[in-house]
Amino acid sequence: MEAGKIIAQLRDQKGWSQSELANRAGVSHVMIGKYERGDATPSLEVAKKIADTLEVSLDYLVGQAASA
Repeated sequence: MEAGKIIAQLRDQKGWSQSELANRAGVSHVMIGKYERGDATPSLEVAKKIADTLEVSLDYLVGQAASA
């Protein structure tokens, strides 16, 4: 699964809007939308912020591990 789909799935599981995830992770909500749609790929630094906010490992976020 693509990282954007994983981000969207985890965000939905927490009941957060894109804006809420963006605020919690310190990332632009516009970029969260782009990541989820696959229009952009987060840098390693941003991906780590998102993974930490969603309480998963970076490996899980990019589809390389089964769980956090």
